[in-house]
Amino acid sequence: MEETKKAGKDAPYYMIQSVDRTLSIQQCFIDERRPLGVSEVARKLGLNKSVVHRLMLTLLSHGYLQQVKNTDKYMVGPKAFEFGSVFTNSTSLADEGKKILIELVDRIGFTAHLAILEKDSVLYLVNVEPDHMKYLFGAVGQRRPIYNTALGKCLTAWLPEEQTVKIMEGCMFEKMTDHTITSLEAFLKELERVRQLGFAVDNEESNYGVRCFAAPVLNQDGDVIAAISTSGYGVAEDKINDMGITVKSLASQLSRRIGYFANP
Repeated sequence: MEETKKAGKDAPYYMIQSVDRTLSIQQCFIDERRPLGVSEVARKLGLNKSVVHRLMLTLLSHGYLQQVKNTDKYMVGPKAFEFGSVFTNSTSLADEGKKILIELVDRIGFTAHLAILEKDSVLYLVNVEPDHMKYLFGAVGQRRPIYNTALGKCLTAWLPEEQTVKIMEGCMFEKMTDHTITSLEAFLKELERVRQLGFAVDNEESNYGVRCFAAPVLNQDGDVIAAISTSGYGVAEDKINDMGITVKSLASQLSRRIGYFANP
């Protein structure tokens, strides 16, 4: 939230301060994913409490926030969900992606995701789960790191290297397991492997026992705009390549459905 604190002379000429502050308040709820009070939001943004209170009441009146019963805290309101759903429901990527994820779940039996690259993280757009895994990996609207996810690898592997380095400059490469990639050099080397295979693997890099497989989705210009993945417990070592190929095949189907056609 440092950019919000610096708003003023450093802000772009077109920036409307009240709108910028209102959106920053909403971002607090996205980042924290829990009820927040006025004082806490004001402290996070470095803004006057009375200003924040008025802006939050405005969001409340429009349904973008709602007050938690019998408390002085607020949470995301139904209008925010409605607004977000316009994005996912109005794009062929989300519509066609869900169909592909359903097929992926039917074939493999694990949860499946569709995600995009948003700044320096992976943003989940669509999630489909088999009944026996309901809510185990639910992630729609959440963000995950790039370096230790198969999706993150796919979403950066086909970018110019200097762009990837720029995106990863703030990454701490926190060691989650003994298999986690812990340096930029090792990450860039892994991306070479991803490009060669056409799919990426999170080989117990985030959690022991969990393997994830992802492949890129291309638009009509051949640019990677998203990736799909499947993840679950207990995938045998000798099944890794087969899983990757399956995800790659379905990602190619999705690419064709949204307009990509490979050169003959």
